Amino acid sequence: MSSIFCLETEWEQSVHDMKRDSSARPLLEYLKSLGTEFVFRQVATLSDFRYYLEHLSRPTYNRFDTVYLCFHGCEGKIVFANKESISLSEISENYPGIFSDKKVHFGSCSTLKVSDGIIDGFKIATQAKLVTGYAKPVGFHDSFLFELWLLYLLTNHKSLGVLKLHSKVEKEMKHYGNRLKFRIY
Repeated sequence: MSSIFCLETEWEQSVHDMKRDSSARPLLEYLKSLGTEFVFRQVATLSDFRYYLEHLSRPTYNRFDTVYLCFHGCEGKIVFANKESISLSEISENYPGIFSDKKVHFGSCSTLKVSDGIIDGFKIATQAKLVTGYAKPVGFHDSFLFELWLLYLLTNHKSLGVLKLHSKVEKEMKHYGNRLKFRIY
């Protein structure tokens, strides 16, 4: 069994309106009931993201081998509540090796709607074992259901690689994989 390190944006476009609850936390709590440990932080700004992302370089965070990043997104970027963003290339350049031997899932619209070369470069630079996400805008309900299945799979199959995950998606979640334009690297 592995553990999840989750960063989620404040979904509202105002950092002053904190009435909306987390979207990811209920999913993580359900996985916890099945034995999955997690760390969860809600972030509103790029500086928050940088602060919490740097925790992954600490030895005490080695056991968190699945990284779940829940943000607004656009082609090649994650976007924060205050409209700041960071690109896959910027993460690669500023945090080499940060995802060493970790599975990274971008729970964000269109972040992986980029060339294979950009994602391959991200994967190599950050040393991620696996990178997944969406190449289009996705709805909350579909992505929630799919991510519950995906995160359960990622945390219960340590040796899960690209080919095996492709096969699982085709056999078990083909409809959602196609509908969400789910990508695996």
